[in-house]
Amino acid sequence: MTYPKHTLCFVLAFLLSALFIGSCANQGAPEGGPYDTQPPRLLQANPSNKATGVRSRRLVLNFDEYIKLSSDQDKIIVSPAQLKPARITTSGHSVIIYLEDSLRPATTYSFYFDDAIMDNNEDNALEDFSYLFSTGDRVDSMQVSGRVVDALTYEPIGDLLIGAYHPGQMSDSTLAQRTFPYVSKSNKMGRFTLRGLPDSTYLVFATKDNDRNYRYNEPSEGLAFSPRSYRTSLKDSLRTDTLRIDSIVRRDTLHRDSLITRPYTYYYPQDVALRYSVPTIVRKGIERHSRVDSLLCRIEFLSPTGSFPVIRSLDKPSAPAAQLYLASMKGRTLDLWLRDAELIAGDSVRFALSYERSDSLQRVALHTDTLSFLKPRLRTPRTKKGEVEKSPLQLLASGATGLRAQSLEDSLKITASRPLAQLPKEALRLTVTVDSTTKPLDFTLVQDSLDRLSYSLHFARGYGRQYQLKLDSATVRDIYGAAADSLSFSQSTLAEQELGQLSVQLKGIHEHALVQLLDKSDAVITQTKALPLHKDSAQRASTQAKANPAPQSEASDAVLQQLLNKQRQQARGTADSLTQSPQKAASDSLSQPSAKPAASDSLGLLAVRFKDLKPGEYYLRLIVDADGDGAFTPGDYPRQPEEVFYCPQTFAIKKGFTTEEQWDIRATDPMESKPQELRKVKPDTAKKQRIDKNIEYYKRWGKGGKAAPQPQLAQPR
Repeated sequence: MTYPKHTLCFVLAFLLSALFIGSCANQGAPEGGPYDTQPPRLLQANPSNKATGVRSRRLVLNFDEYIKLSSDQDKIIVSPAQLKPARITTSGHSVIIYLEDSLRPATTYSFYFDDAIMDNNEDNALEDFSYLFSTGDRVDSMQVSGRVVDALTYEPIGDLLIGAYHPGQMSDSTLAQRTFPYVSKSNKMGRFTLRGLPDSTYLVFATKDNDRNYRYNEPSEGLAFSPRSYRTSLKDSLRTDTLRIDSIVRRDTLHRDSLITRPYTYYYPQDVALRYSVPTIVRKGIERHSRVDSLLCRIEFLSPTGSFPVIRSLDKPSAPAAQLYLASMKGRTLDLWLRDAELIAGDSVRFALSYERSDSLQRVALHTDTLSFLKPRLRTPRTKKGEVEKSPLQLLASGATGLRAQSLEDSLKITASRPLAQLPKEALRLTVTVDSTTKPLDFTLVQDSLDRLSYSLHFARGYGRQYQLKLDSATVRDIYGAAADSLSFSQSTLAEQELGQLSVQLKGIHEHALVQLLDKSDAVITQTKALPLHKDSAQRASTQAKANPAPQSEASDAVLQQLLNKQRQQARGTADSLTQSPQKAASDSLSQPSAKPAASDSLGLLAVRFKDLKPGEYYLRLIVDADGDGAFTPGDYPRQPEEVFYCPQTFAIKKGFTTEEQWDIRATDPMESKPQELRKVKPDTAKKQRIDKNIEYYKRWGKGGKAAPQPQLAQPR
């Protein structure tokens, strides 16, 4: 077939134009447009949201795009509690819910998804999404909101089961035997909301619910509860929100972020405060026993016993215990060091042990067991060529750590690896160095009553001193005849001007105040009991200042000496004023002169003082130690955990200065008073300030300050 000449010319021109256009156009793959930053939107629900008279257990939620569920489906909360977990799946644009439990009559069902629903491509989460329906003729829509925190540290606790009862439902066995009729969960920040509640009064609880039975029936699950009941209510009002205008896309300066007011319903209460703690469960009994080697039999208890159990040898029942073994206890470990040659050589050793043991109901009773200790097969240790074999008896000297180290409250201990035949005081030499002069120092040697391998040296310490302890080799032997190697240990104390002090007067409490000094990691450095602030406290301070003159090194510092003299004069003046007017003296003793209380307010005040602090920043926590055990006591229903207060202030300690402050423990809400520097769980700012994924896209296309590029057409060359 032949084509006309003009047709061939047209085809040839078309092909050349196509090649020309392709060579002139921009190269590269086309972009898919801006990122999708919008979360899925609910289009329809079957049954509809807040529907009544529902009979179907299959529920379908349809959205405007393909969706998926977060891998953490524990965020999804169904109330009332479902003993058979609901099956929740996704299919295309839909979330499908199937309730395995039968529907209860006249009951409102609440489904809270938190941020578990997200779109399939960009993972934009639909936050704070909830869905309600009722099997009756009305939907209960009341809510109870609050926060749950650790009772001691005030750190928020997430993933706790939140439950509520009507006050009339409570009895001694309700918590253990009846599931919570209304449930929710706490999020990462400890916040929770109970939804779909009838308008009524509620008692609110929080527990770990390890066995997933929707009730508190095991002390190890822990519990938080409020002693007061909460009445629900609502208020229809207006709420002002920020309407964000994307200034990158719209360069018109009239379109900026603006405020918009819309109708909103506020539900109350919103401030339920729960303090979670796990009751102290002290289990008594033996965990394990073993024979470490031919000399040592070891028994490990479930908890420290505080005293030696009754021990009787079954191999030689008539022999005195002191001839058969030496007992030493450290913590929950009891060591029996065999002394009898026949017991040491025997393949097994038997003892009858009488000790306290807890039963399944945590009742403690005296129990007697027969324990057999089999000798293990030991390998002979190999020594390297040229290596000097160490003595099996080793002595270790150590001092205090933390705040007490290098202070007047430092300690000096000697710990032996084996029981010593004796440790005579004459075998130890303790010296002190002051101003380059070394002289011997007297001390008292005390053996620990339980840990028989530990010895303490007690002596008076001074500021800016160097101490050295020495022990010559072969001067001390263990009960098996092995000699100890030589020992040398040095420790020192800081100069007084290198340390600071903190004195805090407490308001809002009159007794049982246990104050803890904390570091930046919220760890306890030391703790002390607050003492009453008596009118003669300044007189005692003046007497101590006179009885403890400044060391020689202080006199060389004229500025420091002047400061110390000024403080002593102030102390003497305060003592004189106390003698003349106790009311005036009480007001002058306050740390902030601008906030002097009345004379009646000073009665019953408590004060705490921390001495010899190294320069730095410190924090305070106060425990109302109601039982006087010197520690925090967690709660155990119906007893609340002991009250705890954080001081919101940071205390900066400087060299050579005494920081004096006041702290009204009830001036700030305890839930909010913990300093931000100490908080370990902080808000997830990534959710609140979502990153705009389109910034780079708009910049690339010139919308970040330039006109958007237009599609480029081929131009003839």
